[in-house]
Amino acid sequence: MSAARRGLRLVLLLFLFALAALAYLFQRLEHPPRAPGPDSVTLFFPSGTPTAEIFRVLQAQGVVENGRIAEIYYRVMRSASPLQAGEYRLARPMPIDELIDRMARGDVVRHTVVVPEGLTSDETFELFLAQGIGGPKSFARALKATDLLPGIAFGVPDLEGFLFPDTYLVTRSTTARQVVEKMLGEFHRRFTPDLREKAQALGFSPWQAVVLASIIQKETGIRSESRLVAGVYWNRLKKRMRLQADPTVVYALKKDGKWTGTLYRSDYAYDSPYNTYLNDGLPPGPICNPGFEAIRAAVEPEKTPFLYFVADTSGRHVFSKTFEEHVQAVAAIRHARMAASAAETPPPLQ
Repeated sequence: MSAARRGLRLVLLLFLFALAALAYLFQRLEHPPRAPGPDSVTLFFPSGTPTAEIFRVLQAQGVVENGRIAEIYYRVMRSASPLQAGEYRLARPMPIDELIDRMARGDVVRHTVVVPEGLTSDETFELFLAQGIGGPKSFARALKATDLLPGIAFGVPDLEGFLFPDTYLVTRSTTARQVVEKMLGEFHRRFTPDLREKAQALGFSPWQAVVLASIIQKETGIRSESRLVAGVYWNRLKKRMRLQADPTVVYALKKDGKWTGTLYRSDYAYDSPYNTYLNDGLPPGPICNPGFEAIRAAVEPEKTPFLYFVADTSGRHVFSKTFEEHVQAVAAIRHARMAASAAETPPPLQ
């Protein structure tokens, strides 16, 4: 056999060996052996994470068997599919092409955040922070971006009251500003031109309507009472009576870090522009982020002769036309509460 033929055979054997090695490596990439530990892992790759670091973490967490080989495969065969930043829930292990496809699509974990009606902005942001979304400083900045709601939040210091309560789908890559934009978008959608016209007919700006709605929201969680509560407040405003809304006192105490969890008689004298027992008209801003029913009640108040109301033992309210009737209602409810408390107290030991 000539040297040329021996050389050709050697090259062919090397080529076949290399082909077999590549086939074996690809087989291992597509069908990696099962790693000990849990079936899946959740990983977060911030924006700007280097490709080499991504594959290093994937190997360390058992998603790929060999991060270096997986990276080489990606760079040679799949570099046209950029890997997206974000939070991923990945199987351990995972076929390389399925992994790349998932990360190229940005198939990230989506978090459901349920925002109840009546929370303050700080309480609302805590729900997102608990899911790892945004940061305290970025939320504080986003809250002051009143330019995000032109024509409605004009001239107000922040967006308190306009963060609409709803269920939101977000990811770890969603910024604080994007969260606020989502909530403002939902507010704008629900606070329709028709409702704005109704507010204007009552002599209220959209912002004033939201301020009143926030008080209504905190006063009653019973939807059937919302318009009646609104009617009482509108009656008091027209008569230039102070609103005397307990939730405004609670908000003032919370805002100044002095809320103890119980509202005492002495708290009604707390010096704050939000205290509607001391100040005429509406407080200087919303005391929470109201829901749709409270907003609608604020601009569609029920026509009523009532000027007073007090919560009874069931969580509903007793409404009164005069102060004398109100005093009697308060006394009756207080008596009912004392009787209920006495009935629940166990008898003394003999």
